Amino acid sequence: MIPRRAALGLAFAVPPAAHTQALDPRLTEAGWRLQPVRGRAVARFMLDEAGVVTITARDSVGFLIRPFPGPAGRLAWHWRLESAAPPSDAGARGADDRSAALHVLFAASGPFAFMQRGLTPEGMAGRGLTYCWGGGPRGRRLPNPYAPSDGAIIILRGAEAPLASWQEEVVDVASDYSLAFGEAAPAVTHLALSADTDDRGGLAVARITPPRWL
Repeated sequence: MIPRRAALGLAFAVPPAAHTQALDPRLTEAGWRLQPVRGRAVARFMLDEAGVVTITARDSVGFLIRPFPGPAGRLAWHWRLESAAPPSDAGARGADDRSAALHVLFAASGPFAFMQRGLTPEGMAGRGLTYCWGGGPRGRRLPNPYAPSDGAIIILRGAEAPLASWQEEVVDVASDYSLAFGEAAPAVTHLALSADTDDRGGLAVARITPPRWL
């Protein structure tokens, strides 16, 4: 992705027309908002009648964010790829594209700066976990290259995962937070969905069902 930006992307403005083209208005009605990245083409987010979000990233990047308050627990969702991004390395700045990701963002419980200049104007400054499809082999855990102290990446699916096939994920957010940061997880504040092909190019098309707490 983009060197020198904060972990998930700085809150830079793009022209209103670009927002309109990239975001299905039904997602706005459902409480989601689009966060683009300045100077990069914006990924497209659409919602179907079943409530599934489709992300299309062609040489582009973008984040879809919504409040999702609650205690950290077990989180579940389904996702599938119709088209995968080229191979990448989630730990390398400028080469960390991914076909899809789900980000869990936490309330600040210390002097953390993971989201201080990032995804929302409300001052969301806690740590974050990023669950990836792509960016390395399945099971790899690593610090976020843009915020190594405040962000962690967990790769759930790698190049071996089949296309056009729904995959179920169930993650223990509290346990993953403790493994990454060595302490109990604070409350969750937001979720974000993303896809990213702005570095290595190509087309990623991902479909993701609404995440839910178990």
